[in-house]
Amino acid sequence: MENLNIENFKCFHKVQIPLNGLTVFAGANGNGKSTAIQALLYLRRTVEHCATWEKNRYSLSKPNGLNVELNGSYCLALGNSAYVLPRNFQKNTTTLGLKVSVGMDFAVEYEVPEQQLWLKPINVINEGNQESALFFQEFYYLNAERIGPRVSQGVQFYDFPSAGFQGEFVAQLIADTESNYASKIEEKRKHNGTKSPRLEQQVNAWMDEIMPGVKIAATYDKGTQLAQIRVENYFTKGDPTIATNIGFGISYVLPIIVTGLIAKQGSFMIVENPEAHLHPSAQSKIGRFLAMVANAGVKVIVETHSDHVINGIQLSAALKEIPADQISINFFSQGEADAIQPKIETLSMNGLGELSGWPNGFFDQSQRDYVELFNLRRG
Repeated sequence: MENLNIENFKCFHKVQIPLNGLTVFAGANGNGKSTAIQALLYLRRTVEHCATWEKNRYSLSKPNGLNVELNGSYCLALGNSAYVLPRNFQKNTTTLGLKVSVGMDFAVEYEVPEQQLWLKPINVINEGNQESALFFQEFYYLNAERIGPRVSQGVQFYDFPSAGFQGEFVAQLIADTESNYASKIEEKRKHNGTKSPRLEQQVNAWMDEIMPGVKIAATYDKGTQLAQIRVENYFTKGDPTIATNIGFGISYVLPIIVTGLIAKQGSFMIVENPEAHLHPSAQSKIGRFLAMVANAGVKVIVETHSDHVINGIQLSAALKEIPADQISINFFSQGEADAIQPKIETLSMNGLGELSGWPNGFFDQSQRDYVELFNLRRG
């Protein structure tokens, strides 16, 4: 279990957020979920930008004098430095870090200048935490605003096999024969619907699980530097069509499936709104898929507004597809009326998929609506 430590960053004055094998961020809009993810992404960007490369991983023990941009990388759009500090801040520095256990800290303190497009790292604390997934080259993030259906996708260089921040490398990754055949999906992530360990076959097996009848095929033209996804379902079977003729759901879920299958054990995989454009049954199944990925040793962080995704994770725990103690749900809320920052309650789960608590506002809107409808029907 790790903890994400945030001090003086946007809506948070000081907070510690538990990160488990499978961590869910839930809560109403504007209560700090995205800020917590942005804090981790900005810390990761700092490592990439300011660290040295040693023994096949990043190493950062002191500032190197470089500033770290607030916009662009990892789809961050933090504006200028005036937006970084919370209201009524006491000092003009921000600190972000990860804590594994006592004596295993990593944190970066930043000077926050006036209205600049960057922050300046001024202090690094690194006490035996170089083994953290934060220092792996492989780090996977899927933004809430993923690329929708496209006739084709451009081909680009990437440092390691990845779907990209918005799914922009998916067609290339699946279609490139070298990467497809190099990606041998491990047993824990293989779908039992096919014996093949190859990426495209496993993607299609999981796609059919989540969206029955859907199958994709990818092509890659090195001459034009374009890759393409073609899709078939029950109505186009045997005659696949271009992605733009099918809809958004497939394009939005495909990067999640691909990333979940190829993500390195021990690395971070962060997914925002996995439920986007999916039918409720598919939302539940993507919850179970992400639980499977976490059980395979990937540190999965999910930001969701879907009770169906939560239901899928609960089913996985009850079916023993993932140990319940590897699941944590962080519920973000406004807290008390005079609170200076959002309140975070961490919920655990038992082996029956039951949650340790059900705070007010935690996926209870259906019940509230049913009660109101009942009262209206009674007159």
